[in-house]
Amino acid sequence: MGSGSLSGWRLALLAALLLVGLVGGVLLGTQLAGGSPDTPPDAADTVPDATTSSAPSAPGSTLAPGMTPADAPLVDRAGACADLPAGEPFIGGPSIELIDLGESNGARVEGAVYPHPDYAGDPWTQWGQGLVIADGRFYSAIGDHLAPDGNSYIYEYDPATGTLAMLGDLLSYVEHQPGSWGYGKVHAQMVAGACGEVYLSSYWGTYSDIRFDDVYRGDILFRLDPTLRTLDPLTVPVDAHGQASLGGWAQGGLLYGEAVDPVVKDQQDIEQGPLFVYDVYTEEVVFQGPDSPHVGYRNLIVDAKGRAYYSIGGAELAVYDPAVNEIETHPHTMPADWLRASTVPAPDGRVAAVTDEPYTFFILEPSGEIQTLGPARGYTASMAMHPDGDHFFYVPDAHGGSWRSNTPLLRVDTRTGEEQVVAELNPLAEQGLGVTLGGSYDVAVDPSGDKVFVGMNSGPLGAEDDFGEVALLVVYLP
Repeated sequence: MGSGSLSGWRLALLAALLLVGLVGGVLLGTQLAGGSPDTPPDAADTVPDATTSSAPSAPGSTLAPGMTPADAPLVDRAGACADLPAGEPFIGGPSIELIDLGESNGARVEGAVYPHPDYAGDPWTQWGQGLVIADGRFYSAIGDHLAPDGNSYIYEYDPATGTLAMLGDLLSYVEHQPGSWGYGKVHAQMVAGACGEVYLSSYWGTYSDIRFDDVYRGDILFRLDPTLRTLDPLTVPVDAHGQASLGGWAQGGLLYGEAVDPVVKDQQDIEQGPLFVYDVYTEEVVFQGPDSPHVGYRNLIVDAKGRAYYSIGGAELAVYDPAVNEIETHPHTMPADWLRASTVPAPDGRVAAVTDEPYTFFILEPSGEIQTLGPARGYTASMAMHPDGDHFFYVPDAHGGSWRSNTPLLRVDTRTGEEQVVAELNPLAEQGLGVTLGGSYDVAVDPSGDKVFVGMNSGPLGAEDDFGEVALLVVYLP
C-alpha cells in the first residue's frame, strides 16, 4: 500500500474533476438565469450525505490530496477496464446438464447436483451467494470444507447450453505447498465489477488450530473475467485474516470486506478484525478500519451511493462513507441484534436486509431510515432483489432442515412485507435429483427478472444429514 505515483486513470480523474467543475459552473449559471437541465438528477445523487465523525484515514492510500474513493465514478471507465490485467485461463472440469424437475405453483424448475472431484469433502458444501451477470450466466462455488489442503471450485451455468460446468479450483491459481492451510470455502458473496468482471474471496475450511506460513498468509481476493475466461488471484487484503463477507460498489470501483482474525476467534471465542476497502483499478487496499467492533462478520449492505454498512451489535450499524473516507455509527437502528443478509439496491435506492436474533426483514431507505417489514420464516442467509424493486426472494432455514416445510422459495413485497410461495422445491429435488434439500446460502435473480437461481446444501435421500452434496435449482417465474 505504498503512496506511489498516480496511475493513468487517477490522472484522468484529476482532469475529470476540473471538467466537472467547469460544467457545474455552467449549469449553475443556467439555473440562476431561470433555465434547467433537460433531465432530472439521478435518484442516487439526491440521497443526503450521512453525518460523519472522526475515523482513521486510509494508511498508505494512493489518493491525491483532497481526493476520496467517491471521486472514482467521475472517471471514464473505458480505459480503466481495458487496463485490467488478465489472469490465468480457466482450467475446466466436469459439467452436467440441468434436467426438468417439473412444476410447483405454476413455476417450472430445472436442476442438477454439482459435479465435484471424486474425493471426500468434510463435507462438500456451499456457503456463499453466487452472481448472475448481464448475459444470464450464473457463477457460484462449492468447497470441500477441509483445512490443510482445502480447496474450492468455481462453476458457471450457461443458459445457452443449460449446462453447469466447473471452471477451475482455487489452489491451482495460487502458490501452495502440500500440508499448508487451504481454501475450503468461498463464504462471502460474489460481487459484480463495473467492467463485467466478478470478484470472489477464498475462506478457510475451518479456523480451528489454523496455521499461517510463508505460503498461506490469509484469504485471497480473486477476479474472474467471464469474457476472457480467466481467473486472477489479486491479494491477501489483510494478512492473517479471513474474509467471511464481501460487498461492492461497481460504479466506484470499490470492494468492501470484513476481515476476521481466526486466532483470536479460536483462542478467545470473540470476533475481531477490520473493515477494508479495496480499489479494483489500482489493486490496493485504500482504507482499513479498526479491529472492532464488528458482530457476525456475515454481511455488508452497500447502498446506491457506495456506503457500506456492517453490524456492531445492539442492533446498531457502522457505515463507511467513501465520500469522506471515514467510518461512523449509523443514526438509525435495525429491528434486531445483528445483520445477516441483504440485497443490492432497488432502482429507487431502497435495500432489503434481514437480521439474526430474531429473524426480521427491514428496508434501508435512501435517506438512511430503517423500516421494519416483518419476520422471516427462519434463518435467512441469502436474499435477492427483483430488478423492478417491488419484491425480493429468499429460502428460509439456511443451515438445514428446509425440507420440513418443503423448501419454499418465497417472494416478499418490499412495501408491505407480504409473502407468497413461488415454488416448493424439496419434493421436486427428491424425485428428480435423489437428494433432500437442507438449506440455501445462495439465492440470485437473473437480470431479466424471469428466473431465480437457488443453490442448496443437500444430502442423499434417506441420509441422516442434509449436507454433503450441493444442488442447483433454476426456478422460472410464472
